[in-house]
Amino acid sequence: MPGDQITHPTPAEAFELATKHAALLRALFHDPPFKYLQPPTPAFIKPDTANTPMALLFVADFVQTTYVEYVVPFLPAGATRKCKDIANPWAWSANTTWELEWDPQTSTLKDAAGNVQDFPKLPNSEAVSKMSDVLSRGFMARKIILENGTDPKARLLAGGQSFDFGEEVERLVKETYA
Repeated sequence: MPGDQITHPTPAEAFELATKHAALLRALFHDPPFKYLQPPTPAFIKPDTANTPMALLFVADFVQTTYVEYVVPFLPAGATRKCKDIANPWAWSANTTWELEWDPQTSTLKDAAGNVQDFPKLPNSEAVSKMSDVLSRGFMARKIILENGTDPKARLLAGGQSFDFGEEVERLVKETYA
């Protein structure tokens, strides 16, 4: 977003925001301490809440909710299941054929035939509200991931126990919520 004003993101801004969130989600949900009761699929996951650290479980769910509720509405319908860069963490497979691809030269999302996918234009008040929520939720996610070992308030938000999210997650949260 240019300047300090919160506005509706352009397609390029929405795609970049989605790409960063998707990368952060992959790092969180594929973190070895994150345990599952059954192998996750693109349509269904069942976390093992008893054996996954509370901080990791909470932050993964929090970032996922941020992505689904506040970022995905700025994307073309179904894009998170059709484009590798913004796919959900369980859609990745060596056998996956991706239907959509981002063209950085034209800042468009295209199908295999070159047809441009339209990005939705939300009403301004809704767009500003969603982007405000992305920013505030991002501040909170960043604080929990980066400061839960040193800040008692961040630790409380992470379930009361400190957790080392690792260098990759720390780098990605800094990039996602710069």
